[in-house]
Amino acid sequence: MITFTSVFAPQIEAMLAWRESLGYTRSTWLYPLLNFDRFCATRHPDQAVLTRELATQWCQEGTRVDYPAYKAQAIRAFGEYLRLTGTDAFVLPTEWISPRSSKLPHLFTDDELTAFFTATDRIPRSAVSPFREYTLPVLFRLILGCGLRPQEARLLRRNAVDVESAILTIERSKRNKDRRVPVGEDLLGLLDRFDQLAEIRAPGREYFFEQRPGEPYPGRWVWASYQRCLVLAGNIAPGSSPYALRHNYATRTLTKWVEQGRDLRVWLPYLTAFMGHDTYAATAYYIHLLPERLAATGLTSAAGIIPEVTT
Repeated sequence: MITFTSVFAPQIEAMLAWRESLGYTRSTWLYPLLNFDRFCATRHPDQAVLTRELATQWCQEGTRVDYPAYKAQAIRAFGEYLRLTGTDAFVLPTEWISPRSSKLPHLFTDDELTAFFTATDRIPRSAVSPFREYTLPVLFRLILGCGLRPQEARLLRRNAVDVESAILTIERSKRNKDRRVPVGEDLLGLLDRFDQLAEIRAPGREYFFEQRPGEPYPGRWVWASYQRCLVLAGNIAPGSSPYALRHNYATRTLTKWVEQGRDLRVWLPYLTAFMGHDTYAATAYYIHLLPERLAATGLTSAAGIIPEVTT
């Protein structure tokens, strides 16, 4: 269980609980604020006011290039919360936060997807990561086949997979919203077979993909496993993350609709609901990837890799 120990501990806990009550996910600022809490507990144990000096000193600590902006956003949010509660605090100006650079998601070609899933199917057994040879082929196909966020797939509970109704229940995802996701027949059969095998290994498990009893695989394990599979597939898609599989679900669905002559203005809301986006604009983001990149990617049906999308 994660606990905070600095003077700011009660205020950090209160902020996270307040954000959850508004529908935000606790994990958004949990780990950067945990880092801030430990920094204060070890370096400034008696500091009880969020000052400019304290905030900037913490933001500048560390060597990761992309992390300071993430820390700055977290400490700004904390400062804003303290101000809302009537507590004197420094609020980091937005002008001080470098905008995060964004790049277009990698669109896999059919050949790249074939190579990637061939690599997942051939991942060797590991003493330090038991059962990964069964977990990874199903986990990554689930992300791509249903357009799930990686954390939605890895935190999927066993009772949320309804094989009889061919429905997944994604619980408390972004902004703590639930949604129901239909599953294609081929993928459903794969999930059913994995469930039976995993149940023999760990009877009565809580999570569908479980590292240890009552414990899902951590996000860093999923990310590292994805990178390993990319290397085994021939060093494809360098710099991408497991989110690329979700992005490819969206672009392939839209591509299929374009090829079928469907009106995207009519069908886009369906994709928005399916993927759990907050707004149509979040889904429409993928449309601008299609015109100039559609021909170059060689996207087709990805037959044999994932079940055909029938949304």
